[in-house]
Amino acid sequence: METCVLLSARKYDFNDDAGKRVEGVTISYLTGDVETAGDRRGASPLTINAPTEVFSLLGPLPGLYDVDFKQRAGKNNRPTLMITGVHFRQALDGLLGSLQIPAPVVKP
Repeated sequence: METCVLLSARKYDFNDDAGKRVEGVTISYLTGDVETAGDRRGASPLTINAPTEVFSLLGPLPGLYDVDFKQRAGKNNRPTLMITGVHFRQALDGLLGSLQIPAPVVKP
């Protein structure tokens, strides 16, 4: 289990080229890892897929969650990380709602 900030979740449901149904949830999240050296700074958002059932476990987004991960064999038996469960801890909507972002200035 790892504590993460889940930013957003989007369901998908489509048929692949072979006609097989593909469904799940794409989740964008942040971990506690912050880059401070080299040509990168800050926290880069990560994206991962999860089973459709995980969507119904989500509370408010963005939010702080304890996330259960599991490895499984992916293409060419390379390990692939999957979210298997989420446990809500704290909403972050108040934090983001308090940001004062000015509207863009459009010049004629």
